[in-house]
Amino acid sequence: MFSNTLRLAWQLHHQEKGSVYNRSLRWIQSILMVFIVTLSLTSESVQDYLNNNLQNLLGADLVLSQSHPLSQAQWAELKGLSKNAINTQQITATLTHNGQWQRATLKAVGEDYPLQGEMKTSSALGEEAVSTAVVPAEGEIWLDPRLLSSLSVDMGDTLMIAQQAFIVSRVLHHEPDRLMEGHNVDMRALINRNDLPGLNVADDNMHYRYLVLASKSQTHAIINWQKTHLPAARIHHKQGAHPLALFWKRTENFIGLASVVLFFMAAIAIQQIAQVKMKKEQFFTAVCLSLGASRASGVQIALIKWVLSILSMLPAVVFFCTLCHWLIVQWLASNLIQLEWQFSLSRFIEPLLASMLIFAVFQAPVWMALKQSSVRQLVYNSHNKGSALVSIGCALLVLVGVAATYSDNGLLTVMVLGAMLSCVALMLLSSWVSLTLGEKLTSRHSGLVPFALFMMKQRLLTKTTQILGVGLCAFLLLFTLMLLRDIGNTMQGYKRQHDGNLMVSQASEAQMRDVILWADEHGAELRQSKPFMHAKLIAVNQQRLEDFADKPSGSLATLQSAIRLHWTDVVPHNNRVVEGTWWQPSEPDWQQISVEEEVMSDLGLQLGDRLTFYIGEQSVEFTIAASHVYTPGAGSITFWIQMPPSALSHLQAPRYYMASLELAPSAFTRLSDLWQAHPSLRMVPMKEMIARFDNLLAMVTRVVSGFALLIISLAGIVIVSSVHALEANERKKNSVIMSFGLSRGTCLRVNGIEWLTTALIAAAGAIMGTWVAGLLIYQSQFSMNYQPDVPWLLTTLAIIVLVVMALGLIASRTSLNSSIRDLMQE
Repeated sequence: MFSNTLRLAWQLHHQEKGSVYNRSLRWIQSILMVFIVTLSLTSESVQDYLNNNLQNLLGADLVLSQSHPLSQAQWAELKGLSKNAINTQQITATLTHNGQWQRATLKAVGEDYPLQGEMKTSSALGEEAVSTAVVPAEGEIWLDPRLLSSLSVDMGDTLMIAQQAFIVSRVLHHEPDRLMEGHNVDMRALINRNDLPGLNVADDNMHYRYLVLASKSQTHAIINWQKTHLPAARIHHKQGAHPLALFWKRTENFIGLASVVLFFMAAIAIQQIAQVKMKKEQFFTAVCLSLGASRASGVQIALIKWVLSILSMLPAVVFFCTLCHWLIVQWLASNLIQLEWQFSLSRFIEPLLASMLIFAVFQAPVWMALKQSSVRQLVYNSHNKGSALVSIGCALLVLVGVAATYSDNGLLTVMVLGAMLSCVALMLLSSWVSLTLGEKLTSRHSGLVPFALFMMKQRLLTKTTQILGVGLCAFLLLFTLMLLRDIGNTMQGYKRQHDGNLMVSQASEAQMRDVILWADEHGAELRQSKPFMHAKLIAVNQQRLEDFADKPSGSLATLQSAIRLHWTDVVPHNNRVVEGTWWQPSEPDWQQISVEEEVMSDLGLQLGDRLTFYIGEQSVEFTIAASHVYTPGAGSITFWIQMPPSALSHLQAPRYYMASLELAPSAFTRLSDLWQAHPSLRMVPMKEMIARFDNLLAMVTRVVSGFALLIISLAGIVIVSSVHALEANERKKNSVIMSFGLSRGTCLRVNGIEWLTTALIAAAGAIMGTWVAGLLIYQSQFSMNYQPDVPWLLTTLAIIVLVVMALGLIASRTSLNSSIRDLMQE
């Protein structure tokens, strides 16, 4: 019996696979399946790379790092808990040569370096790197290839750092403890540890790393020891996670969350296809019932046909997923050195099963409708269309499932889904208002336009679906191509107006005095100057930060390292209190802080929570008294955590400054004087910051453009599927028009008016959505009114209208092949 069912299902599958609605459905499923599988394959490749990177580039079994050195007692304890241990020191310094400068990580090592692995160097650029068993001799420095090129240094040249001469003797290619190799953009230099005191670098600018050889049990013992004795230190070990694992998880979650738009578009198209598919499946099941078969047999045949359809797509899906995965790996390899593409058929299984589950949920309304099939439908030619609520419920179930799977914090989820739902609501409202008003205003007039608007109003749901699909596609394109570009231009103008053209990100009190003197000598204007000290958050409500917050977020990733802690009695001009009460200058309570609102949301903090910070070498507990947000218009230097100035008398820690200056172009050539005196002074020209922002913006634009291609494909399928769903009604409408003596060209013109109206409403809705999004972003980030490029908008509007009209008319060409004979036969 089952063999007969399988044979019949196979035959029907081959007969129906060439139909328009089945081809559209396969396109939708293929696009989503390629996206899901490619994202999964890429994620696994990156995680494998990070794991191998951790094992091969840690340079030890365990690395402990912190901003101050271990005491002799602590160093003895660490050695006693391990097989062997060495230490290195490094600073972030700006190296200068012949008026050129470049920021680099300067690492000082001893004769016992490296602990594990080997260094690779060469005697000149372009030569093959060889294993090197010695470290730089005193008075020598090794530079990495990028640093050599950036400073235009040759082998044997003398490099001056803090008035101390170093001979460039070798090219540094690889250090075994450089865990961040491949994604750390800092350039690198290596010197002998004995040369470090001559640089006169303050201890608070030094970073200490302790490389340890330890067994698995010793590693756990050291971790427990660190939690008790060194709560602010960070530990990486080979049994743990890579430092970038959390970052990549957040990236994957964001991409997955943004894919809700893809699934929303797919739901629109599938809902249109389901109207046709449900009618045909019900008709076939009714035929089976009339021949004595059971209703379960009809459902069984439908299920087998669906499985066969999915299986028939797999070869093409596997091919395109493999191709997309290879292309993405090649792109990522420019940042993740040694990331390699590998093909593994087993890795396809889980994402493919997840895709099939999603498609089954989308298909559920059709299968459920088969339970209502009856022989009566053959007699009266009627078909139960099923419950619209079931279709909507299944679509919402998929969307909620995707959002829940990839959501890592409530704020990000609300922002992404809120933006999408706002755009959808705007499209729906504009569709209903435009079609309703158009039909009302032209109801007393005759002509093709009133008739076309009347017909569109009668099919409001279908036309709204078409408008929604096209409008979402156009909105994403506009947002990508126009808004992101305008944000970059506005960011550059805003920073130049308020922050000048040079940013000092960290300067000690002595360095800041020299910066001010230098600025006076060269006619530079000091725009801003704000003090801070470093603080490491170690506990929330006496619970370790790692235990309190386990969901990945940008705030958590930053708080795992030391942050800047600012002090002020008054609310800064570029801040606004949104919750709680700011302290008064006369208040005796100094253990209260204000926390940035986004940090509060990401970590789930509330007023009254107690945060324990490690400042200097002491633990201090603060209570959250207020929450603030950044408001533009008074410079961009702001801080996540702020405290009363009265706390300074209770804290023993180095103090630093952030500042911004406006320099004349000629003064930039004299910046090397400051860096020669203070190599650890952290300054960056604004044009470099803008360049980094533009690079990030370009990357985001490329990613969103990739989504746009998928959205365009799905938008085309929405149009095709909606046309096919109404093809019978369209043919009848055209036959009625011709029965009044009108030509087939009149039908074409009516069809053209309908698609022109659809395109205009969709394009207008997309432009309105982009304009609203621009207003919100510009007001919140820049306190400016968004001024769109009107000629660019009009050009885009014309292109969208022409493309949609062309695609709609091509998809509708079969409905124009109707005649009066067809009407009489029906």
